[in-house]
Amino acid sequence: MDQPSRLAAGAIALAIAAAAACVAAQGTRRDEPLLPLPDHVTDVEPAKAQLGARLFADKRFSADGSVSCQSCHLPEHGGADPRRFSVSAFGKVRELNAPSIFNVRYNTSGLNWTARTKDLDAQIAGSISNPDTMAHDWGKVVQILAADPQVAAEFKAVYGGDDAVNQKNAMNAIVSFERSLVTPSRFDDWLRGDDRAITARERRGYEQFKAYGCAGCHSGINVGGNVLMKFGIAGDYFADREKKGRGAEVDLDKGRFAVTKKPEDLYAFRVPSLRNVALTAPYFHDGAVPTLDEAIQVMGRFQLGREIPPRDRQDIAAFLQSLTGKELEATKGAAAR
Repeated sequence: MDQPSRLAAGAIALAIAAAAACVAAQGTRRDEPLLPLPDHVTDVEPAKAQLGARLFADKRFSADGSVSCQSCHLPEHGGADPRRFSVSAFGKVRELNAPSIFNVRYNTSGLNWTARTKDLDAQIAGSISNPDTMAHDWGKVVQILAADPQVAAEFKAVYGGDDAVNQKNAMNAIVSFERSLVTPSRFDDWLRGDDRAITARERRGYEQFKAYGCAGCHSGINVGGNVLMKFGIAGDYFADREKKGRGAEVDLDKGRFAVTKKPEDLYAFRVPSLRNVALTAPYFHDGAVPTLDEAIQVMGRFQLGREIPPRDRQDIAAFLQSLTGKELEATKGAAAR
């Protein structure tokens, strides 16, 4: 076994051990590295989440009124951005693809691709003034909201008092909405014991997913989101991307190194959740991979040091489709009819 393969194997073994410990601690019905989402979220006040949903979609949170939080986190695209590069206020094109906002409450390794933000409160607190996001000012946003009679009335109904429109309450409402975005899937039903919830091919794909080592990093309740990992353990993904004409390496590609400046963090990214991944193309932090099949191929080649044959990739893709939230599956099916 060569050095990259040994490194990959070691990292995967450690992650699998951690996932197994997590499973044992939380006591799922099946001895699996994945844990089921709850059917219902009970710790979020519906009125706050409803107000938060309105604010999440309000473009007045951006300085030029061009984008809202939802502009880069679209429900029909699994809470992610279908564009390769997300666009911020004043038409600023970023060098990244926005990750999904669904089930984000279960990410334990921080938010963003580089885990630079520790939690949802810190994320919304900083994103308004961030020149790469909303490029606005919280004081001005609060003034705009307070001047809107309908919005002001909603704040008062939810939080009480004549001064209910303030940054603290606005942040609380948005975070409440984000914490409500939980998407239980058919696969979660299977984890809880319903053998009819997934098809034979989806079950076969799940076994392949584990056999190839994918569950080493994509584990736990969010099928990822709980560890940072070097992108390109077993090969140079960025050189291959440039060879395919999809862009040369940029600062963002350095991953968490851009935050810590530590050599060991070079090319390290938060492992994304695979929930709803069938809806979230294009893939990876750079949005450079357009299809799920190619994303599986890339992971095999550059993370596991293995070529995954087409049939196995198709089976794994079938399993990944079973991770789509049931409500999202129903919405997609109704749109197709």
